Amino acid sequence: MTGFGFNVLGFGSGGGGPVTLETEALINSQQNRQNVRTSDFIGNGGTLIIPTDFWVWGTSVSTAGLRIDTPDCTIENYGKIVGRGGGGNGGNAIEIMSSTTGVTIINASGSYIAGGGGSGGGGNCGGQGGGAGGGNGNGQAQLNSTGRAGNAGYGGGGGGGGAGGGGSAYVINWAAGGYCGTSTAGGGYILPGSGGYGGTYSGAGGSGGGGGGGSSNYTYGAGGGGGWGASGGVSQTGNGSGGKAIEANSQSYTLSNSGTTYGATS
Repeated sequence: MTGFGFNVLGFGSGGGGPVTLETEALINSQQNRQNVRTSDFIGNGGTLIIPTDFWVWGTSVSTAGLRIDTPDCTIENYGKIVGRGGGGNGGNAIEIMSSTTGVTIINASGSYIAGGGGSGGGGNCGGQGGGAGGGNGNGQAQLNSTGRAGNAGYGGGGGGGGAGGGGSAYVINWAAGGYCGTSTAGGGYILPGSGGYGGTYSGAGGSGGGGGGGSSNYTYGAGGGGGWGASGGVSQTGNGSGGKAIEANSQSYTLSNSGTTYGATS
């Protein structure tokens, strides 16, 4: 780590010493900050530090956990930068905004940059598994926790991501007249994490950066959610793609990576 840093919310810090992120309200006892934009903390040429055991995360698949809009800046990551898990495509962990040049990203040993997992494909009566990073589920997973399992029904229920991979799909019992209800097993927020088990006809969730399992039984089955940065399993409806570790928007940047990345870095 380059220094102890200081936090100057809303004012930025050009040049000078580095700035270390400080936590918002703890979530599941985890230090964290959501939807971070670098210009809220540093000015041009500044350095932003994500400390050890600290989560930077996106609250939706359309907003990366860390958005870099400060030219010539350096990001030092000693913690976890993650994208949101999908009920479709997963979200990006880091996005370098258009026209932002000269960025350097240092991903230290033991740290993670992980795109959200994509959801699995659904079936006629099967709900797709959610992707890693809190996708889908009966109530969202919290940081460093497992996704919710689905209610067991005909064909068996899928387990919540345990919690890196999204849980697989499941189907509720047929009702009178052939009606079927569906729901989904959720992806979790553990890195690297294990995938949730599959229902009888459904694919399992992906572990770590692995893809979700598919299903060829379109009546009762569905695809499992993807692990971090990975696509969900294929079933009748389209599966979701994994989010990127780094979305560069065609900008060149420097990456020094001694840690782990899940998802594309371009």
